[in-house]
Amino acid sequence: MYNSISTIFWGCILAWMFVNSKKEYIRFSKNRKYFIYLVILSCIHIIIFFYMGFILGFSKSPYKHDILSIGKNIIVQIVPIIGIEVTRCVVATKNKQNKLALSIITIIFFLLELKYNIIIELFSNKEEMFKYTCSTIIPTFSYSILYTYLTLKGSYVLPLIYRISKELPILLLPILPNMDWFATGSMEILFSTIIYGVLKNKYIGKRKEKTLTKISFTVAITLSTALVCFMLGFFKYEPIAILSNSMYPEFSRGDVLIFKKLNNEEELKEIPENAIIIYSIGEQNIAHRVIKKKKKNDIVWYQTKGDNNNVPDTNLVKIEQIKGVYEFRIKYIGFPSVWLYSYFNNENNKAIEAK
Repeated sequence: MYNSISTIFWGCILAWMFVNSKKEYIRFSKNRKYFIYLVILSCIHIIIFFYMGFILGFSKSPYKHDILSIGKNIIVQIVPIIGIEVTRCVVATKNKQNKLALSIITIIFFLLELKYNIIIELFSNKEEMFKYTCSTIIPTFSYSILYTYLTLKGSYVLPLIYRISKELPILLLPILPNMDWFATGSMEILFSTIIYGVLKNKYIGKRKEKTLTKISFTVAITLSTALVCFMLGFFKYEPIAILSNSMYPEFSRGDVLIFKKLNNEEELKEIPENAIIIYSIGEQNIAHRVIKKKKKNDIVWYQTKGDNNNVPDTNLVKIEQIKGVYEFRIKYIGFPSVWLYSYFNNENNKAIEAK
């Protein structure tokens, strides 16, 4: 119902804009440099998006894929996008010399794209609202800035190239990368920043910019990309925040532990006693020391114990549960994760008590 109303509303706005707006406010971009770079960046975004599926796994698309459903989904999703960008183009072009007005326009169009039915539904659940803010609300704002900038450089054509190229694969393909809230938010914010920076500073237009600025931008983007990839576990080593003192004094609550990922079955079977392993039980990750190794019929189990615990862990650890082996720690920088975890668990406990 919400999507249908949005489609009808923006469809009517779109028709009105084309009938009543002056031609100078609705024009196609003649700047081919921006067009070519944006097409290339859009293709790179799609490639990286689906490449993440090979790392994080794939899941079934939420959309139906018979001919009628595909046509309906395209209309429902694409018409509002076209309506928003044409309207943004008209309003922004009329106020292109007024920076304050452009800032207000960017905020207004950001607010127009939020799905308030989802926000209302999640508002009482602080953890889910936090995840939605990171994965959707903040990226939507960063993209609103980008789309306003693209509009001023090449009318509604440039933002539509990028937006439709992002949307169509999601609507058309039966499987999609299984990305969590952190991966989704990180990729969207990073990519919107990269596109804005590339078009504004690096190759197009301002040829006389200082070399230092270009180098600084390149270094910042490279480091940001590497950090996000590291946090997502793209490399051999991966970080994890420590939420308890079960391994004190080896490491403490609030430390970040760096572990080496083990994917080879032989490596998993050859972990020695006294090594500290990171393993999962459901969605929870645990870092405890191996105190005994058990082997029967080529099947290996590990008995573990926290250094600060009085008794060993109840359940033996299978090699399928093991993610990696502890390498080193970074003190204190994991406290933001600890505070968020504690806050959300307190909120959940309050909700349970209220029931």
